[in-house]
Amino acid sequence: MSIELIKKPINVYQAIDEQQREELMETGIIVPDSKPDVMEVLAVDTDCVVKTREKTGKVMEIGGELIYQVIYRADNQEQGIESINVNAPWSLSCNYPAKEEDVYTLVRSNAEHTDLEIVNGRKLSARTVMTLNVKYLIAKTIEAGENVQGENIYQRAQQQDIALLEEMGEKNINLSELLELPDGRPAIEEIMHCNASIKNPSIEDDRMECILGLDILYRPDNDNLQVENANFEIPVSRNLDIERFYTDISYNICIKSINCKPDEDFDGLLTRIRLEGEICIEFVLYSKENVNLVNDAYALDYDFELEKKPMVVGVEERDINENIVIDANLPLDCGDDTLEEVVNVSVKPRLLSAQKNGSAIDVNGCLDIFVLYGTGAEMRILRGTNQVVQFTHRMSLEMDADYDIDVQLILGSNSSDIVSNTELGIKVEVMVKVHISRKAEINIVTGIKGIRPIEKKDKEPILIYYTEAGDTLWDIARKYRVSISKIMNDNGMTEEIEPVAGQKVFLIG
Repeated sequence: MSIELIKKPINVYQAIDEQQREELMETGIIVPDSKPDVMEVLAVDTDCVVKTREKTGKVMEIGGELIYQVIYRADNQEQGIESINVNAPWSLSCNYPAKEEDVYTLVRSNAEHTDLEIVNGRKLSARTVMTLNVKYLIAKTIEAGENVQGENIYQRAQQQDIALLEEMGEKNINLSELLELPDGRPAIEEIMHCNASIKNPSIEDDRMECILGLDILYRPDNDNLQVENANFEIPVSRNLDIERFYTDISYNICIKSINCKPDEDFDGLLTRIRLEGEICIEFVLYSKENVNLVNDAYALDYDFELEKKPMVVGVEERDINENIVIDANLPLDCGDDTLEEVVNVSVKPRLLSAQKNGSAIDVNGCLDIFVLYGTGAEMRILRGTNQVVQFTHRMSLEMDADYDIDVQLILGSNSSDIVSNTELGIKVEVMVKVHISRKAEINIVTGIKGIRPIEKKDKEPILIYYTEAGDTLWDIARKYRVSISKIMNDNGMTEEIEPVAGQKVFLIG
């Protein structure tokens, strides 16, 4: 007689390590020869992007750039507004999980805060607090027993909901667009500042849809002392060519690079903007399945032992989104003048912390806001500021369960309005995107060992068994090597009802 374990491959992934880093990055910014000296820094916009991930020995080398966009007042007779754009490379070494080879590395970075000091008219010193979150994920295939085959074998199984891993990886999308300035805007002399953001991202039927928001600050060619702005919302739609079957997808869409340059129209005027960029989409695909897993078995004629192994599997993987609106009034330094015009407002949401609290998630975040504004009715003076607006939000869950959470903040629409002589009112929509993951440890049957025939003995014609506390029909049937249906027939049972302690059970040989 042969006894065989039929197995089913189950693909799962596990986060085997997560590292948080906070680094102080110092960068010297040299004013280009074509630019005048710096008299006053009005505002600075800092982005942190990850460019490379490479395993070297026992470490993961992660590299990227800090992108500085500095708006300053020139130290010359005109005291005009100037800009400096600098990309400062960085590289950090992170510990790599020991003895692991096939690991996917998920990296998120952020520029938390930048202090900018004027060393002299030709040099600035930038000190940026950069945070890095590095998560190592590993995919595993488990051969789980779902059926024991053989003659006179009885088995017990359970149905287990499992979020099976189908695929994880990333796709890079190249962008190339030619944008027209709005009608009536003067031509471009120089692009001074560019802020890009991903809005309203979604993936449906393997197709990624989002809006690329672009805020451009530029010097017009008809007045070197003035500054103009132009706002664009560019629909982006791409097929991701994901061929694997899946029912759920968790994703993160981020901007890897953006480059904007003036471009000529048919009349030779620089009224167009040539946009080149790259968007990265990191994704994990899941499929939900109700899997049959054997957890116990016995045979009438053979003894054997089931080999079991505890394994952590995902039983729930899903995203929940909530849109919130943040209203705030920003006090602006107007000197002895009044606030007359807002030239540019750029907003970036930043996550400070997220913590599960019972059946809710408490999210703490902030808005990093870059404002360029004009004061004075008769003589327009341009000023700038960097401000931070903090906010909190509680997101309710359906139940109080042991969830792991991964929270992202995604910028939506924003607007601003002058509310007083020295205050700017802003209204910002932010999507709170939370991936919820719930794990469970289950015993997986991985093999059968110790198969041997049972020595036949004469059975008593009838045996009376008095049940003990906790006994089940399965326990009794397994102990005396009979089927549950035989016990039910011998005792006139019409339903499989578990016995109570002290109950008399007849076992008829």
